[in-house]
Amino acid sequence: MRKTGMIASTTGVYAEWVSTYASLTFNFVGYHYPWGGMNEKGLVMSTMAFPQTNYPPPDHRPVVDSGFWMQYILDTCATVDEVIASNAMVRNITVDHYLVADRSGASAVIEYLDGELVVHTGEDLEVSVLANWYYDDSLRLWRTYRRFGDYSWMDGSLQRFCIAADRVSGFNATTVEDGIAYAFDTLEAIAGERFTEHASQWSIVFDTRALRVYFKTLANPNLRYVDLEEFFPWCEQPVRMLEIQAPLAGNVASWFSDYSHSEARDHYHWFVDAYETGLTPAWADQVLHHFEGFTCEPPQRLRRTTGRRSPLNGGQ
Repeated sequence: MRKTGMIASTTGVYAEWVSTYASLTFNFVGYHYPWGGMNEKGLVMSTMAFPQTNYPPPDHRPVVDSGFWMQYILDTCATVDEVIASNAMVRNITVDHYLVADRSGASAVIEYLDGELVVHTGEDLEVSVLANWYYDDSLRLWRTYRRFGDYSWMDGSLQRFCIAADRVSGFNATTVEDGIAYAFDTLEAIAGERFTEHASQWSIVFDTRALRVYFKTLANPNLRYVDLEEFFPWCEQPVRMLEIQAPLAGNVASWFSDYSHSEARDHYHWFVDAYETGLTPAWADQVLHHFEGFTCEPPQRLRRTTGRRSPLNGGQ
């Protein structure tokens, strides 16, 4: 799909790209604004609120904001290195920071501090964990206090980081099933309601090798999963969508339905009203109209033959 941003650079240029990879995303804010997702190359991203973010000042780069930036990354990048390199192409304006991983096992924390991109990866990423505080500060406290094993005196975000870091550094599962269970147990150990009045609404585990996504929600704790290979990756077919709270279990791929303007519009309006963002329903309609105007770009090369199973339609 050919896509464009909505905010110009200082030279009047808008971001424009053709999506290279299909992706499955979890969208709380709305269509094309993922809070987490995985593309067909096994690149995974998740976002966490980080009010201390100070994104780069305006420059020649076209702007892609926050969640739409994550969609841009999933559309165009296959590896952590490519995600980092994309900073030269677009300017992300955000109030979040991000945890990224790819199919090779590489991972990175991406933050924007004092107007500069800050990346922790490779040897600079001692443990692949992120909560809602500076990665450096969180890591320093974990290094200092991990030998005591008591984090109860810390701020909730720091507690969650340290508990997760303990579990990630102690991971030794030998089967995929054990690894998935261990990941969900870790998310349960650091669930928001254990530390604040804010409950964790969903828990997502990505199997980047199998291209499978597992998830649970607070309202429906049944384990559900979906394989990216169940979906047709080209834009000749409609985008597919699923209500995350639907009372389902197991493989939910067959429950996806074609993208619905009315459902997407209702969700945008709900978000605008529920979270006192200062935005208006008219703004939501404008954004949705922009996203729905993206066109299907005819493939300029032979169709891929990736051994996909009989596909359903769609895939964003």
